[in-house]
Amino acid sequence: YLKWSAANGFMLMLPNDMKQQCKDAVSSAWSVLRRQSSLEGHLVERGPIVQFSESAFHEATISWLIETDQPIHALQHPSFGRMVEIASHARNGI
Repeated sequence: YLKWSAANGFMLMLPNDMKQQCKDAVSSAWSVLRRQSSLEGHLVERGPIVQFSESAFHEATISWLIETDQPIHALQHPSFGRMVEIASHARNGI
């Protein structure tokens, strides 16, 4: 059974084998946790968060209309309204 399992890539499922697999998994997880000594390599600095204001939104909307050559009625399109609604629920900026 053991030779056949190894030759065919079969995962051993006998109780003692399962206990050993669990021990190996726990040991592997602990070794990963011990290697990560800080979060410094994982953190990404974000730019400043722009707080919502009616005037800033108005300016951004006009700028978007002009720079992307959108017709004025694009602001009345349902998908634009949905996009604004989704963005309005953001807590820490978009």
